[in-house]
Amino acid sequence: MTSSHSLSKQKRRLSILFSLSIFFIIIVLDVGFLSYKYFDYQRQELVRLTSQTQAITKMVEENPNFEQDILQGKGLPIPGGMRRNSMINPSWWRQWRSIQMENFFLYSKQDGGILFSPRKDDELYDSILQEVQEERRDWETSFELNDVEYILLDTPLTQKISAIFFMESRMTLEDMFVDILTYLMGAILLSLGVYIISSRFVNSTLSPVEKNMDDMEQFIHNAGHELKTPIAVIKSSLELMRLSKNYDEGITESIEELDRMNNLIQALISLSTTDNLGSSESVDIMEICKKLQKSYREKLEEKDISLQIVSKKILHVKANREYTEIFLSNLLSNAIKYNRKKGTITITLNQKSITIHDTGIGIAKENLGRIFDRFYQEDETRTKDSFGIGLSLVERIASIYKWNITVESEKWVGTTVKVEF
Repeated sequence: MTSSHSLSKQKRRLSILFSLSIFFIIIVLDVGFLSYKYFDYQRQELVRLTSQTQAITKMVEENPNFEQDILQGKGLPIPGGMRRNSMINPSWWRQWRSIQMENFFLYSKQDGGILFSPRKDDELYDSILQEVQEERRDWETSFELNDVEYILLDTPLTQKISAIFFMESRMTLEDMFVDILTYLMGAILLSLGVYIISSRFVNSTLSPVEKNMDDMEQFIHNAGHELKTPIAVIKSSLELMRLSKNYDEGITESIEELDRMNNLIQALISLSTTDNLGSSESVDIMEICKKLQKSYREKLEEKDISLQIVSKKILHVKANREYTEIFLSNLLSNAIKYNRKKGTITITLNQKSITIHDTGIGIAKENLGRIFDRFYQEDETRTKDSFGIGLSLVERIASIYKWNITVESEKWVGTTVKVEF
């Protein structure tokens, strides 16, 4: 199992664990809320009934003839401030309307007879009053009548009159089941949403780590393969020298392979240390190009390649001089290495960019996106002296300085690399 595959499993586990944690937190909150809602239900309803008693109590205080009017059968009086068209106190009218909408009735403390009720339902009122009197219930209680649970509040208004406010309990097993199912589905849907969001967050957060791990695995595999080749050649040369007693050729070949290994190791070191590019300074690109032209003179002459440097504008870049030279050296080295004999290389300097054009073997369009991958080489470009690290180093330096590289190429025609600083 690769480390990237293991990381993918860990990402899924992390997302699932986070979602389950959110789910259980929601369930605990739901249980707490539903417990409060149902176990404290009676108290909440009694509070509502108590608020209704305050309105009728104020009516009694406003009307000194309240008791007399009720006992004489005149009905529930409406104080002047409670008339619908009155501008004195509109809140009284709202209180009156709220009383009318509630189930309540007035009864006599002396004989227990019903004195006033807003609705014609004497059978229900008589049953409630009988239940209260038989059980000698006082002030506030709940009871069941004809399979219906009622919550009531018995409030004395005067010496001879009391009021009973009552309502059917709205809490049923069906309501409880619907609430539990609703909250459970809500918790599941919310947890799924959290899982999707957390998965995206974890993926976006750990994707650079996963990419680095993939790159590291590929890097180790390719580096091991590249190092095995010169070791195998050296071993073969040493065995041949032992058998043939011809040491000169074997020693020469071994030294070449050791140099190849040293170049590879140096390239790997350069690639791994580019994150710390040191101090920056103003670098003259023309100066570096001329220096590289002298350095590569021998290789240019070997293939009879013409190198031209065209400076349209003075170009200075603020960067580390050593790594700027490595950057341009790798680009020029590729232009020479993959050029044809008697080919040409043209370096053009503008105010903010440099362009390197060669007449080499070119790159297939389908492979242009892979040229900056470590150790990548097209089959036609594989050589003993190339490791496929140079352009990776170029891309790393460019990304640190935020230089933009564009590559245009046509197979067997040539390649143009443009760097915008």
